[in-house]
Amino acid sequence: MDNSAMISPSVSRVAYTLSVIFLVLAVMVLPFDINDHASFFMDLIVIIMLSLFIIYIIIDARRS
Repeated sequence: MDNSAMISPSVSRVAYTLSVIFLVLAVMVLPFDINDHASFFMDLIVIIMLSLFIIYIIIDARRS
C-alpha cells in the first residue's frame, strides 16, 4: 500500500485521545438531552461520528 495515505503515529495518538475525550463528554451529556429532541439527536449523531472516527484511527494505526 501507499504509505502517503497513512497517518503518522503521533498524529493518530493525538486524534485518538481527543476523540475519546469528546466521546466521553458527549455520552455524559446524553442523559440531560432526553427532553430536548433536537439536541438529543445531535448528540447521537456526534456519538456515532466519533465512534466511526475512532474505529478509523484504530484501523489506520494497525496498518502502519
